[in-house]
Amino acid sequence: LWADNDEKVAETYTGALETISPKKATANFHRLYINFAKFYEEGGTTGQSEPDLASARKLFEKATKVNFRLVEELAEVWIEWAEFEIRQDNYDEAIRIMQRAAYVPKDTKTNYHDQSLPVQARLFKSLKLWSFYVDLEESIGSVETTKNVYDKILELRIANAQIIVNYATFLEDNQYFEESFKVYERGVELFNYPISFEIWNIYLSKFVKRYGGSKLERTRDLFEQALEKCPQKYCKPLFLMYAKLEEDFGLAKRAMAIYERAVGVVADQDKFEIFTIYIAKVTENYGLPATRPIFERALEVLPDKETAQMCLRFANMERKLGEIDRARAIYAHASQFCDPRLYPEFWKEWNQFEVETGSEDTFKEYLRIKRSVQSQYNTEASFLAAHALGGQKDSQAAN
Repeated sequence: LWADNDEKVAETYTGALETISPKKATANFHRLYINFAKFYEEGGTTGQSEPDLASARKLFEKATKVNFRLVEELAEVWIEWAEFEIRQDNYDEAIRIMQRAAYVPKDTKTNYHDQSLPVQARLFKSLKLWSFYVDLEESIGSVETTKNVYDKILELRIANAQIIVNYATFLEDNQYFEESFKVYERGVELFNYPISFEIWNIYLSKFVKRYGGSKLERTRDLFEQALEKCPQKYCKPLFLMYAKLEEDFGLAKRAMAIYERAVGVVADQDKFEIFTIYIAKVTENYGLPATRPIFERALEVLPDKETAQMCLRFANMERKLGEIDRARAIYAHASQFCDPRLYPEFWKEWNQFEVETGSEDTFKEYLRIKRSVQSQYNTEASFLAAHALGGQKDSQAAN
């Protein structure tokens, strides 16, 4: 409105800050202070005046004492002040400002969301403020000062998973490997699943990469800790990583035992994949005949659709071993789960099997089973349709 009239712009800012009540203000009231300070820093609206850094600093100082509606608004004021000092190449002053902002009182039990307290009393629990502070220390501070800030965040119990990972990565980058692992351990204690799963995943990967098989017992203990409270839907990657550890650095027998545990623990939707990997590993280490009990167990626990797929693999395995009758019995077992309209590929494969290996009698038996299964599914479909129609009629009569 005042365009290039810097004096009027300054008057308008000053009037607004004196008139508006911080607690009744709408969102972004704090931006008035920040923008006013930038107005001084940049030499007015046109940038042609001499920058007035002293006035900008006074404004920031004044803003830090305002009881804003939200803690995050006050945090942003402090952050903007520190960034202002960085732009002036006053790096030590930027650090001092953040030290002031992040001052921790003796009583740290203050509730961050307690609206009856002024925002200044709750500022030390602002993760936004601490995140900026720790980034600043990483950029221009020392390793020790950065560690101190990270430790303070953990002590205040305001860290999120990203802070844990960032801290551990920072320590790793500076060759503090054991300390970085301790940070991951603190992280998994702080958080429950699913957040702790992400931390475990990174921690175990880093630990195995660092030590390989040189600390095998300790690594095994870590995997057991991770799996102890892990919900079904998250444990598949941990089991696979654990088994890979044993394959690479331990014993094949232990790896197979881990796969055996996994198929009984993982979520139903993951069982087929685990069985597939398990069977491949057993084949690789012990040969095809050793996979029989695993296939049989898979048929017991997998849902119908996946049972049919597993039966095809089982039958192919038996055929490779020359066990034609066993393969035929498996096809017959699987047929009960395979509606010919939905699984034509199953019946096509069985048909091909009989053409190549069977006799007239076995082919007739195949056709008989197919007709029987078709009839069974047709009857079920008819029953379900009739039942649905009956339900509609009852509903119409009631209306």
